[in-house]
Amino acid sequence: MSMQFSIAELLALELPDLPKSKSGLTKRIKTEAWAFIEVAAKGGKGGVKKMYTPPPAILKQIQAQQAEKLLAETAPAPLPAVQADTREDALAGSTAAQRNQEGARLAVLQEVEKLMTQTGVGKDAAITTLLTQAKQAEYPHLAAMLAAANDKRGGGGGIPSSRTIKRWFAQREASGNLIAKKIQADMRVPAWLNLFLQHWQQPMKPSVERAYLYFVSDWAAQKPLEKPPSVHAVRRALAKMGMVSRQVGRKGARELKNDLPFTRREFLHLPPAAIYTADGHQFDAEVLNPLSGKPFRPEITTVLDIATRRLMGWSVGLAESRFTVLEALCHASRTAIGAVWYVDWGKGFENLMMTDEAVGLMGRLGMTMKHARAYNSQAKGASERSHQIFTHAAKALPSYIGKDMDDEARKTVYRWSRKEIKLHGKIINSPIPTWDEFKAYVEAIVDDYNNRPHRSLPKITDANGKKRHLTPHEMWALKVKEFGEPPKVGAEEEGWLFRPQIVRTVRRGEISIFNNVYFSEQLNEYNGLEMRVGYDVQDAQWVWVYDDAGRLVCKAEWNGNSQSYYPESVVAQAIDKRTEARIKRAEVRVQDALAERRGAALLEHQPSVNLGGMVLDLSGAELAAKGEAAMVRLAERANADKQQAVVVPVSEVQQANVWRVPETAAERFAEYWRICDRADLPDAAARWVKRYPQSHEYQAMHKQAA
Repeated sequence: MSMQFSIAELLALELPDLPKSKSGLTKRIKTEAWAFIEVAAKGGKGGVKKMYTPPPAILKQIQAQQAEKLLAETAPAPLPAVQADTREDALAGSTAAQRNQEGARLAVLQEVEKLMTQTGVGKDAAITTLLTQAKQAEYPHLAAMLAAANDKRGGGGGIPSSRTIKRWFAQREASGNLIAKKIQADMRVPAWLNLFLQHWQQPMKPSVERAYLYFVSDWAAQKPLEKPPSVHAVRRALAKMGMVSRQVGRKGARELKNDLPFTRREFLHLPPAAIYTADGHQFDAEVLNPLSGKPFRPEITTVLDIATRRLMGWSVGLAESRFTVLEALCHASRTAIGAVWYVDWGKGFENLMMTDEAVGLMGRLGMTMKHARAYNSQAKGASERSHQIFTHAAKALPSYIGKDMDDEARKTVYRWSRKEIKLHGKIINSPIPTWDEFKAYVEAIVDDYNNRPHRSLPKITDANGKKRHLTPHEMWALKVKEFGEPPKVGAEEEGWLFRPQIVRTVRRGEISIFNNVYFSEQLNEYNGLEMRVGYDVQDAQWVWVYDDAGRLVCKAEWNGNSQSYYPESVVAQAIDKRTEARIKRAEVRVQDALAERRGAALLEHQPSVNLGGMVLDLSGAELAAKGEAAMVRLAERANADKQQAVVVPVSEVQQANVWRVPETAAERFAEYWRICDRADLPDAAARWVKRYPQSHEYQAMHKQAA
């Protein structure tokens, strides 16, 4: 042990007889004139520091402290206490055969004790007597009892020895149980299993045999001198893994979550309309599109009350859009306004029309929006399970096209409907419901669901004495009786609440939204101010202007200052946008087909082509000439198609001067080119010819025909 210490080292020892501060210790050292030496060090005065030799009393304290520290570091760690296995520990995990064997051993010991009591002999003599009797034909029950008690392992199974029975007595006295030792399987995973899992835990879900082939190939590359384990060893190693752990990599996070434990949410304590959950579901049967008249699969959006499982509102649309969700929420709010709106992160739910603090629908209704976490659709299980209602409903229609539909039957209905469309331009006899028939069918399905017993609701005994679950309507009535009627939207409030709102600035009495301009004299004094503008998604003729407090300022009307010659509603603009996107996708497919026919990918960057020994030079002037000839042929074909499209026979109704706008986009485009240069048009046709070139549809069709 060193006898010299610096001031910092002495302070770190925290000795009881020394001052605790640096200044106090320095003062005491100077007062008592401790001896010191100077040693080289970094820092300090002159690159040296002083090492002091404490007085003998202080040195003894330092030595005692360091001795205690050394003993504490070298002392052996206390061994954990070993407790004898209790009967509960022994029974835990035991098999039925082990428990039956224990019962037989207890019976053997009781039989020995019985002989000792009756004859007055010792334990050894009683055991010998019992074993002798078991070998005689007069005592078959003793032989069976001893055979059942004996351990079958190690070649046993017959009558046990005297020593074995004595060991049973000792075991009973020590632990209170006679269960044989459990066979512990070797659950250690071999080191090579990770290499196999790299090939087996793939999202393609390869079989063990297929993954084993890749595993053996990698094994030969990494360990060429070692023999790989057999496929049977691989299967045994996989059996040691948990059922969930082995699926990691073969299943994604979303699918793997279906195998993990979960928490059930209680909802019976909730008041009515406390939590609304909503979701969209694509219907599995075809319905006639109300706009085009073609078969398609509509989207159904439902609003479900968590507390009662009542289906509060629904809507059907072409897709899960914000307007479809708005209609479903409007439908539900006529019965009750929900407190919490629990939905996913889809664009139909998460948008400014819903969430904007100034004009969002959530704020106007006083609802709070909450979102389910990603990959956590289980949290919206009530809404997800409600989809089964419409899955079963779709199966009741002949136009069902779900994955479990017979392939031949599905193709029969599909070809039937498409043939009618090709021949007549619309559905005539094919069993596909119209839009109005479909909505009436959905209404009937919803009513049936709300009046049918729901298995997640409590059971009751009805008037007929039958025990059944409550229906959602009955549960709603009980909740209303317990908690009171929740607030709902009145008829006079629907227009203000469910018209989407947007903030716009007033410019000289005008407000512009969605390419349409609206005007009112009452907006003159609001020039330059931002106002809240409510609009109808179906009718673009009027908008409603509100101030910051929500008071109605005026009802502004569309005028001729708009960008188009007639006001376009938001829905109409959305339809045009979707039509343009479909046309662009179709153009891409056409270009791909033309490229495949021309073999553009094969001839790219090739100045010449060898065809059976004949070399064609495709560079320079020859290539340009061939390209020009191809363009001429394409132009001639386009002109022929255009002339064919223009020649449309005039119907008898049009000849009678009663003109109507054609139903489909192709017919409208062809009709425009047929009559655009005529002077003797009816008034309706003349107005239509003037407006039609300004529409998105014309621009899209013109681009397609060009």
